[in-house]
Amino acid sequence: MRKRQKTVLACAFLSLLLLLFPGCMQETLSRPDDLNDRQQEQQADPEADPEADPEAEQRRREEEERLARERELEARRQREAALKEELGPFFVSLPPPDQAENPRVKAKAIYLTGYTAANTKRFTELLELVEQTELNAMVIDVKNDSGMLTYHSDLEIVQEVNSGKKAVIADLDAVLDEMKKRDIYPIARIVVFRDPHLPEVRPEWAIQKRNGSGLWRDYGGFAWVNPYEKNVWDYNIAIAKEAALKGFREIQFDYVRFPENAKRVDREAVLPGSDDRTKAEVIAQFLAYAREQLAEYNVHLAADVFGVIATSDTDAASIGQQWEKISPLVDYICPMIYPSHYGPGYFGFPVPDANPGGTVNRALRDAIKRNAPLAEPAIIRPWLQGFTATWVKGHIGYGPAEIRAQIDKALALGIDEFMLWNAANRYTAGGLLTPGEAAAHEAAQAAARGEKGLDNLNRTQTEALRDYLQAIKKQSWQELALWQAGAWEQGESGLAGWVGSWTSSLSDFRVDESTTAGENILAAEITLQREGETISYRENFSVVTENGLWKIKPAATFLTALTGPAARE
Repeated sequence: MRKRQKTVLACAFLSLLLLLFPGCMQETLSRPDDLNDRQQEQQADPEADPEADPEAEQRRREEEERLARERELEARRQREAALKEELGPFFVSLPPPDQAENPRVKAKAIYLTGYTAANTKRFTELLELVEQTELNAMVIDVKNDSGMLTYHSDLEIVQEVNSGKKAVIADLDAVLDEMKKRDIYPIARIVVFRDPHLPEVRPEWAIQKRNGSGLWRDYGGFAWVNPYEKNVWDYNIAIAKEAALKGFREIQFDYVRFPENAKRVDREAVLPGSDDRTKAEVIAQFLAYAREQLAEYNVHLAADVFGVIATSDTDAASIGQQWEKISPLVDYICPMIYPSHYGPGYFGFPVPDANPGGTVNRALRDAIKRNAPLAEPAIIRPWLQGFTATWVKGHIGYGPAEIRAQIDKALALGIDEFMLWNAANRYTAGGLLTPGEAAAHEAAQAAARGEKGLDNLNRTQTEALRDYLQAIKKQSWQELALWQAGAWEQGESGLAGWVGSWTSSLSDFRVDESTTAGENILAAEITLQREGETISYRENFSVVTENGLWKIKPAATFLTALTGPAARE
């Protein structure tokens, strides 16, 4: 009875509360458990759990991407503002964030002046020639030998020095578009330090007469800019950047050197700002700076060099072009190995111009050897002669046979790229193969060399080992730099010091051609001399490929025999 009374009283009390506070009691009486509570909140606010609403998650991601793009654009704007402040009139806009791929191309090119590129009829004829033959590229003047730009530039510095006043290409974009349609590789030629125009408007950037009487001039009456002057560097690199933005896929710097006739230059001229840096160091520093500045612009970098610098260190020193300093800094090193450029008797030929195949062979063999000791050398892409040098005594006419001879001699050394130079831009299909013929010819050449086991100097592994052991016998660190694998790790001083540390000398050797100790391992009978003692034994040598050449990796036992306290029995 008492329980019943309590129950009745409780019900009456609840009824009274419902009458007084209906909303509050309804919420209290109908409150779900925690799980149901979260589900209700999610239904009211779907974005509280993105996984429950894919569209909300997509919106969130899009917003994050939008904000990231804005941050990138702002960072780009700030960077461009900083670059503009730093570079002033040499400033060039940064390349677009998304750039098309620019794979390397085995270029077979012809040279065109701005006038030829601007002449619709001639340009079209040459485009068709490229399409019909093994050619696939064009080198076009962007800044020519007169120091003038061939196209209409937007660069502030170009406007200041008025180097675009003779722009002959009305629409460079149209020229490049046509080449792109035909899949022709465009290379921008920029003449750097031989610039007859710039010294006249910026004399402080030029080579001066030692007596203080004005600009120094070469025998042709042309003034030269000063390779030590960084403003000259920034000027040419700005043009290169603009060419890259236009669509050129490769920048080719020409005249990256000091004037020839170095003795006269040193006697008559002074170069403001020159310091303890050698000419070769300055040229290398310019190319290193150019590579750094152009890194974002998605272009390959090439340098034209005198062909003779591959053969003569004396010539290299006089103009500042040292092969070993230039080759690691560019993608392509382009020696101008025109036979007409070599004097009487060079390479043993009375008139090198009259022996195009032999001259090209000898010049390129020297170029390959200059690349041999480098860790990461440039690809050798030579300039070949496409003209008759009427001024050379004993010259011959250069027609299809002479052009083909040069191309084939390069190909025989594994060099399957080339550029033809004719200042008048007169080219014909003579001496050139069709694309199909060229592909078959190159494949056959490569297969023949492969079957014989030849390297790019057409040496067998046995011949490579003989070269190496002969260098050991002569104690020539210069030749060891060519023939020993990984020699570049030691450098010149390291190799010279190593040779100087030998306690034994190689007096004789015989490469065993009858048997091999294994794949790419050759054996040789070695005879060493040390303090009146003769030691003979059989040694194994590994043969490896480096820079297209067979090179020798000597065994530790052989190295110990040369430098250790006791030779092997």
